[in-house]
Amino acid sequence: MHAVLPSPAETLKPPAQIVIALYLRLVREAQGIHQEKAADLLGVSISAVSRWERAETPIQRPETLRALLRLYGVKNPHKEFLVQSLPPKRRDRVEIGFARRALHDHWADPADAEATARHIAVMRSASEVVEFCMRPPAGLRTQAYEQLVLAPEICAIPDVPVLGLPTWVHQVDWAPWQRRTVILDEVVLTQGGNHAAVVAGQLRHLATLIDQEDPAGGGLRVRILPMSQVLFITTVGPVAEVTVLGQRMVASVGLFPSYETGSGAARSVSAGLREALDKAWSREETRARLVSAAEAMERRAAS
Repeated sequence: MHAVLPSPAETLKPPAQIVIALYLRLVREAQGIHQEKAADLLGVSISAVSRWERAETPIQRPETLRALLRLYGVKNPHKEFLVQSLPPKRRDRVEIGFARRALHDHWADPADAEATARHIAVMRSASEVVEFCMRPPAGLRTQAYEQLVLAPEICAIPDVPVLGLPTWVHQVDWAPWQRRTVILDEVVLTQGGNHAAVVAGQLRHLATLIDQEDPAGGGLRVRILPMSQVLFITTVGPVAEVTVLGQRMVASVGLFPSYETGSGAARSVSAGLREALDKAWSREETRARLVSAAEAMERRAAS
């Protein structure tokens, strides 16, 4: 029940720097503003703006970020929250506490709709995703199932662009080159309730996605973790490791989105995800279980 904790093999950027960098590019593009205009306003080079948006270098001066956010139409108090979230150029890598975190390894983003939009953008823009879920996540759902799980009484924080979220996030598409591994808890095979027909269609859809998997390992993979495997990751709950702008982060949503890089806690989650994938059913077994569960749901719906 314990994931093997690897030693840190790389120095990762603070999560706030990564997420804010992605956000700056996306809101700039949504406003139709070119990097040249931003650079001219700030009196810096275009390459400097580009490096900020790729999280290669942090924005050093709070006034610089304020000016960018003002140009992009971001208002207070949200603007000031992001300014205060900026990590320093250099940070202490001494890990302390139970989570073995250094300063700025963890970033909680409680900024309401903007935070939700940023999390959606992170998941869609990541070049690689490994996630553990209790139900089929965004991008893998049928239309009927998505309407069901996004109902307000079920979903407090949406994971797709919906009315009420900032307009810029509606322009963020899934990265076409994304490598995505989805590990579903076995409970997904039994959660039908009064919506057995809808769930049956969703399970068959997942089986179809497995049929379309790239044998070489690219694109999407879907696997089911049997409940008999009580692993570290099942105690953590829905969580993902994402690679954004070339940087790995652990991303999760509880009361609000949060991100973590470099810490012992992040390394434990990463190891736990790989342990879960190793213990999950094979492609063939996962598909067979999905089809069998769909047939059972269909019989229930017809009775």
